[in-house]
Amino acid sequence: MTLPPVNVAPRGIATQSAQPASAETAPSKAIDENPGPEAPRDTCASVPLQDNPWWQLDLRSIYRISNVSITSDCCSENLTGAEIHIGLRNDTKNQRCAIIYIADGQQQYNYNCGIMEGRFIHVVLPGLQKTLTICEVQVYGTVLDNVALRGVAFQSSSKLTGYEASKVIDGQPFSTCSITEDKPSQWVMVDLLVPYNVTVIQLAYSQDCCYSSDVRVDKTSCMVIPSSSQSLVTLDCGGIVGRYVTVIHPDIPPPLCEVEVYSTWENPQNTYPQQLPPSDYCLFDSCSRDYILIRNEPKSWFKAQTYCRERFTDLATISNANDMNRVVDKMNNDFNDFWIGLYQGNLTWRWSLSDEGYYGDGEAEFRNWGVGEPNAESGIQHCAGIQHTGEWRDLDCDLPNYFLCFDGRNGTLETKILVETAMNWTDARRYCMVYHTDLLSIRNPAENNEIQSMVPVEKLAWIGLFEDSWKWSDGNYSSFRYWSQGLVDSLGESPKCAYVSDRKWSVRSCDTKSMFLCYYFKKRSVVRINADFDMSDPVIQQQILSQLEAEMKKKGISDFKISWRMSGRVSHKEDSTN
Repeated sequence: MTLPPVNVAPRGIATQSAQPASAETAPSKAIDENPGPEAPRDTCASVPLQDNPWWQLDLRSIYRISNVSITSDCCSENLTGAEIHIGLRNDTKNQRCAIIYIADGQQQYNYNCGIMEGRFIHVVLPGLQKTLTICEVQVYGTVLDNVALRGVAFQSSSKLTGYEASKVIDGQPFSTCSITEDKPSQWVMVDLLVPYNVTVIQLAYSQDCCYSSDVRVDKTSCMVIPSSSQSLVTLDCGGIVGRYVTVIHPDIPPPLCEVEVYSTWENPQNTYPQQLPPSDYCLFDSCSRDYILIRNEPKSWFKAQTYCRERFTDLATISNANDMNRVVDKMNNDFNDFWIGLYQGNLTWRWSLSDEGYYGDGEAEFRNWGVGEPNAESGIQHCAGIQHTGEWRDLDCDLPNYFLCFDGRNGTLETKILVETAMNWTDARRYCMVYHTDLLSIRNPAENNEIQSMVPVEKLAWIGLFEDSWKWSDGNYSSFRYWSQGLVDSLGESPKCAYVSDRKWSVRSCDTKSMFLCYYFKKRSVVRINADFDMSDPVIQQQILSQLEAEMKKKGISDFKISWRMSGRVSHKEDSTN
């Protein structure tokens, strides 16, 4: 399925090097999608006479730009020789895409820029005492994938509820912000989960200010933000390889609203059919799992499991980075040790792609092993690959093979990609997570037949199936893990369970007593009250609300909303969102 190209220029903000002579020649006239054949001068942007005049378009996001179209319905002498520049800089020194040469009788000029990545488009007319006139600018390209949206965010401190670290990776750069305490040397960090080749970082602040913040990729400084920066700051990091992006504020920090991270890379072309995602695919924003930390009753893992099942749903399942961000927000930087619902059991085969909504009934258990497979060879880590015959093999994960990636980001059409570069299973999965979504899962015979046709003859390609001993208490199939680096299994034969310590997951004996994290599903409950007294009395209403609130808090739940309806009227009290 090929979508028609979209002109993204109207999404941006246009400015120019000098004030226009009137509102009719304002810079925005060049992106109003009205070239104006009837009255061309009324729909053109014009920069009055000056040296080296320029017109600028700020797209406000980082785009991969392929084509630029310039229309000149009048005044060709005011455009000939102009240069089109595209890049990350907020000046005219970005890379040049084209030079405009006017031809008699021609009004529109189309330029193929190859693949240029940037936020700013400049049209510059070099020379002394020139007037620049542009009637319409069209820009065609796609927004680059912001890989920070897949990560987990932390901050050095929290000042206000509702302004936690996860706000900097929620995809809403101008409406939600992270706020730390009003003291120097505060920081916000985004863990990208795997190392990326970081080329661009964009930061959105709540206001223009003097930042001088140090932005680092792992321990390497990308840039110290210049003082008197604008609220939207774009930094060219030049391809620093790293997993952690940290913004350090030496002085009192302003609210930081978004951290965007871009890893520009030419992905292999997909030549295979695309399919729509299932109708029940779970978008994280609509999922209703929430968490509660039981602090004052330390228990062993198994007793904590019983407690959570009796009072809530179960010990906490953390299925993905979004769930981990919810946990981080709940902890409010208080990361003392606590149990989660992960424990070590018998070895089983599972898929690396952990999104529950991706699999229909029984699809996570679909297998198409060849004769004698899986072979259960001891002493190796087991991963699965598919042959060109469609049969699966059980192999040593360290062997280099081609591999199949799945791309289903942001609710777009599902895409399957064969990467014909041999890697071991772990590196192949890391590649798929960086540039797509994950290694490919195969859910049914029809899908297996489709994938079979993608594998070259006499070759084998890794898929997302691997053997794992770690299981979630509630039976969830998620393969998401957030282990501390250098995790060592030194517990012998004792039962092993996972706990959170200093933001990462570690392993210890399940018999250890600790705080623990339960989860539950937010739901709407209706309670009918029959009473002889006057329910419209504000005093009675307040007494009932107070009793209900006390009962909810007694159960350890603080995130709730109580409302009631009576005789067509509704009274309500909100403590937090439902």
